[in-house]
Amino acid sequence: MIQNPLNDMISYTIRRVATAMTSDLTNQLAELKLRITDANVLILIMHNDGITQSEIGRTLAIASANIAPVIGRLDQRNLLIRRPVDGRSHGLSLTEKGRKTAEKVFALTKAAEISAQEKIPEALRSDIVEALQNLKGDAS
Repeated sequence: MIQNPLNDMISYTIRRVATAMTSDLTNQLAELKLRITDANVLILIMHNDGITQSEIGRTLAIASANIAPVIGRLDQRNLLIRRPVDGRSHGLSLTEKGRKTAEKVFALTKAAEISAQEKIPEALRSDIVEALQNLKGDAS
């Protein structure tokens, strides 16, 4: 039997768990021609009408150079509307098509979360979330 010393490492285990947890969701989102980052942005806009691109980047810990193409893809698909906030910033809102897509995406995301939670004994869930938040530290 092959020994894998990586199995005892927290960061390795977290990466493997993240991959396992998002695999089905990634496939479901692909059917909607969306990536997980696209879905997260849609959900954030749905819950924060008028949010700016820079606020999304800070909230989701996405560099501004990386968030611009995401917003561009969603805009190209007529899922969002840009409204000027000041000289440089635009507030983002969902179109009707964007709202319907965001609602589907949020339902899929919640179902994936429930599925993941069901694999963890209820008594351990809050401790696991707290431990993961501690590992995350100041990162958004």
